[in-house]
Amino acid sequence: MPLLESHVVGETSSNALKEDGEVDTLAWSIEYTKRLEEKGRFQLCIWPEHCLIGTPGHNVVPEVRDALEEWSDATGKSVEWVEKGQNLLTEMYSALCAEVPVNEKTSFNTHLLDSLKQSQKLLICGQAMSHCVNYTVRDIVENWPKDERNKITLLRDCASSVPGFEAASEEFIEEMMKAGTLTFITKAVAVVVNLNFELITTMNKSKKHEGPCC
Repeated sequence: MPLLESHVVGETSSNALKEDGEVDTLAWSIEYTKRLEEKGRFQLCIWPEHCLIGTPGHNVVPEVRDALEEWSDATGKSVEWVEKGQNLLTEMYSALCAEVPVNEKTSFNTHLLDSLKQSQKLLICGQAMSHCVNYTVRDIVENWPKDERNKITLLRDCASSVPGFEAASEEFIEEMMKAGTLTFITKAVAVVVNLNFELITTMNKSKKHEGPCC
């Protein structure tokens, strides 16, 4: 798939596409910066290299990985992994859509959203609260039924801000609470989950004694 598709980014980006299909990176950089600022979220920020494939920053930490494997073994289901930031011509803070979509893969991921909507409860955590968590949740909430936003819970103590962007996190949390989502610390959610698990376990045990023995 091409890195840049004119029908996705629009006619104003045509100067960045050469006749041979190659991208004029200077022309696109200027166009991209303008488009990014027009959205009102960000100015262009040059980040240090991070989360590179094969490095610890890209890997799942052992404690989380162990929990995912335990869940998978217990339920027989598999973890749905979603990659983002694979296109060098655009930034992708949100897991659902690039800041400036440049091809089909960086456009809004309706398949992922539909998958998330199947959840009875959507618990959200990760890094960083000020950026990737922030705009992933915003994209989810904006496309979620308003009367079901209380299914979305942000775990406040399982995400932190990029240093210097704490105010962005505080604004994000406040706006999401106003939008109808819930925010908790992990311990409070764990208590509810454990109670529900114990209730389900008890019910399953009682069902084993119902009816005649076969």
